[in-house]
Amino acid sequence: MCGIAGILSFDPDLPVTPGHLESMSRRIAHRGPDADRSLILPGLPSLGLAFRRLAVIDPDPRSNQPVHTPDRRFTLVFNGEIYNYRQLREQLDYPWRTQGDAEVLLAALSQWGTDALEKLNGMFALALWDDQEKTLLLSRDRMGQKPLYLSIGRSSLAFASELSALDAWPDWEQDLDPESMVDYLRFGTSVAPRTMLTGAHQILPGHYLRIHRIEPTMTQTRYFDPNLPPESTDRPDKTLNFKVMIQQAVHRQLVADVPLGVFLSGGIDSSIIACCARRQGKIQTFSIGFDDPRYDETPFARQVARHLDTDHHEFRVRPQVWDDVQTIVRSFGEPFADSSAIPTHYLSRETRRHVTVALSGDGGDELFAGYDRYQAIRFPVGWFRPLVPVGKLLARGDPKSRITRLGRLIESSSLCEAKRYLRYLSLFPDPMILRLLNRERLSQTYERLWDELRQTRDRVQTAMSIDRLIYLPNDLLAKVDRTSMLHSLEVRSPFMDHELVRSVSGLSTRQLLRSGKKTLLKQAFASDLPDWVFSRPKTGFAVPIGAWFRGPLRSLLVDHLRSRDSIVHQHLNPDLVHQLIREHLEERADHSQRLYALLVLDIWHRGRLT
Repeated sequence: MCGIAGILSFDPDLPVTPGHLESMSRRIAHRGPDADRSLILPGLPSLGLAFRRLAVIDPDPRSNQPVHTPDRRFTLVFNGEIYNYRQLREQLDYPWRTQGDAEVLLAALSQWGTDALEKLNGMFALALWDDQEKTLLLSRDRMGQKPLYLSIGRSSLAFASELSALDAWPDWEQDLDPESMVDYLRFGTSVAPRTMLTGAHQILPGHYLRIHRIEPTMTQTRYFDPNLPPESTDRPDKTLNFKVMIQQAVHRQLVADVPLGVFLSGGIDSSIIACCARRQGKIQTFSIGFDDPRYDETPFARQVARHLDTDHHEFRVRPQVWDDVQTIVRSFGEPFADSSAIPTHYLSRETRRHVTVALSGDGGDELFAGYDRYQAIRFPVGWFRPLVPVGKLLARGDPKSRITRLGRLIESSSLCEAKRYLRYLSLFPDPMILRLLNRERLSQTYERLWDELRQTRDRVQTAMSIDRLIYLPNDLLAKVDRTSMLHSLEVRSPFMDHELVRSVSGLSTRQLLRSGKKTLLKQAFASDLPDWVFSRPKTGFAVPIGAWFRGPLRSLLVDHLRSRDSIVHQHLNPDLVHQLIREHLEERADHSQRLYALLVLDIWHRGRLT
């Protein structure tokens, strides 16, 4: 696990300098504290590469990057881990110098070209320079676990593991992207390939981009689709197959030459990962708790750890909320409104004191239908239409309340399928976004995507496909990467194993939900874990941000969002924002997640101006 950055300039009057690379490297130093290397390759175009290493596999300095083929034709920097590198190594004829996965990846790409991407099992973002063809290959892992940002200028481009590193290169525009603002107000994050800035982009998950000249629009090529068309998987042994596949994924991801542990909340997904890891030997598990019992899962984690006989570590934190929120905002480089980044930040910070690598249960809900919204979307359009006024009243309460969730279900029941599911996902409903942005209409990109997927899927399958394309890479996996790497902790997600994803994508709704949420996981691991693990209500990883806004963060919220120099007064509808603040502070409605999104947006925007 590392951080990478680079610059490719076709302008002889704008050469890459050591100063540029040093500045880029410094901005991603937290991603790799164990080594810092950079190089500039002579000639035109001018190419510079920077690398920060977190040594996990083969800590020998010879495995530091950039790495070259013996003839110096190919040069590679990459961030991530290739879990099957030992198997690939046996298939390659190469004069090995190291025992690490970087050299195996280099050899695979140099001998197999982009076909190598389909042979990899891992998480990665990579840049490969071909000095003979003068081309740069950029690529990202199938599910989007590792980030890769790109800025395109007039005659150059820069790339990096984090958006902030691109600021070290001057040749790109940095205006607010109006369509990404819509995405942010809906989903709480930008949606790849866009970022919040017009001049910066993301490489899409499961795609690669080959660059041999600067073009206004560069086409990314897909090599993996997490949503293959459904196919029949009605086989008697299917439950056993998934259990074996998850066990194999965990086994692959235990490869490391440094201490390794498992995040454990006591929920279904993390308990299964811990259970599979425990089969390989004694493990360390980690959980975090808060004083508010509604957000504290440590008693459940403690019971699972006792059942599995793990070396369990339990942390209880009292947040320094204002300082921590600012730190988290800076670590993302663009606004990110999922407040669960706060507890993930604390858990990563404390876990890093004990291990360098942690496995997580992220992705289990998206693969095995763990969210209430998958069951909600099964109801036909208009099912609760007479109760819509009641639903609007119920939907104004605490987001964690089952009554509030029921209200949102009823409130949106008269909408078409696409808009109804969008309402489940959105922080701000579309009518409110129109008022916030003073616009008359919004892009129909999301609705077109829904319609395209819906042609070969039922409603639940379409909803899950949407989540694998939007929510997983842009929210969940981004959150885990940024908050963990902020503390130089590598987090791996076995549920994101592409072989497992490909198999699950063909499951029918009947198979996924025939006995409620996560039917297949419950059946597969019922004999390995206590019954209550599968039956207790889902808590979720969150913090009481709504109460904080009425308490310790009240003045911060008001000062930021009512200030004349805030982004609210420059780009949004201040009257509507002030109304949301009043309703929340007076407890007439719970706008906690919306206000957190606006606060983060303002903190980020002020940081861009300084």
